[in-house]
Amino acid sequence: MAIQYTDMACETISIANKLVSKYWHPICLKSEIFNNNDFMRFEILGFELIVYNDNGHIIVFDNLCPHRGARFFMDDAGKEPIRCKYHGWGYSNGRLNIANKKSFTRCDVTAADLNKFHVDFCGDFIFFAVDPIQSLKKQLGGRIYDSLAEISSQLSGCSDVNRYFFESAWAIALENALEPYHVPLIHVDTLAILQLTEGENFFLGNNSIWHSRIGNERLDKRLRSMKKYFSTGNALEGYSSIFIFPFSMLSSTYGFSYSLQNFFPSLQDNQTYFTSRLYSALAADSRYQEVVDAFIQSTAKMNRKIFEEDHQVCKRIPARTWTSKPPKYFSDLEEKVLHFRKSCSVWADI
Repeated sequence: MAIQYTDMACETISIANKLVSKYWHPICLKSEIFNNNDFMRFEILGFELIVYNDNGHIIVFDNLCPHRGARFFMDDAGKEPIRCKYHGWGYSNGRLNIANKKSFTRCDVTAADLNKFHVDFCGDFIFFAVDPIQSLKKQLGGRIYDSLAEISSQLSGCSDVNRYFFESAWAIALENALEPYHVPLIHVDTLAILQLTEGENFFLGNNSIWHSRIGNERLDKRLRSMKKYFSTGNALEGYSSIFIFPFSMLSSTYGFSYSLQNFFPSLQDNQTYFTSRLYSALAADSRYQEVVDAFIQSTAKMNRKIFEEDHQVCKRIPARTWTSKPPKYFSDLEEKVLHFRKSCSVWADI
């Protein structure tokens, strides 16, 4: 019998190009780049983007000097001026500063600028877009937009950054994060101990929310007892995950912390730029800060184990097995995979 498969490596990359360009993507909180010259660097497809505080004004731009293409920043995050170390071109207060500008006698450099992307905000969350097809609020929809804005007002800052290459196609890594069918087998000593119920999916355009109760009564009771230490507002009781199409998720247990996960595609069909940023909820009282910090440290360690468990299983799945068409066989627990592929399929033939 002949081996049958569809070579979809090109499909994952071609769809990714369109999704990167046409949608808004969350990257961090305003509070993470609060001071002048604060920056963070992200990789996506064949470029790097920088989110930067330019004297109180947040900009997002391609990490290349418009002169000869040298990278401005090499670190993942830091605090330093925008200045090219090759020829001294710089940027500050909304203006590109060209070193020895009078020497450019045979070309017009008056229009030279950073290659900037669109920036918008949902509460404290920063989003960027290249050429968006709609506004951020319309893309998210009212329910998710309002939820993100409320959540961001309850966060005290970033407690942990987990960033590395997932050795799998972005769509495979993302689908793994979407479905709970694999949890009992892959996360035996981590996520599975919560004994999450089947839960309920809420599909909101291309986005979705999954909410599950914690079936482990002992752990659920312990978590409920922790609520007095955190300021969680209207957070759902149990485990919840907001999928922000196409590449991002925001997950939480009882609203004590939130993990913003980005599964940004690369130009390699077996590589995903994965980043998780763990944000702690505010302490309900300054007296509880030590308890909150200890809980968040424990959560960070657990999250890292879970992500690596996901990584190890995703490495087993060749990129050529993925298609925007529905899988031939699927569990009821993979409903979000069907929804995700349907959203992707719109871009498959464009």
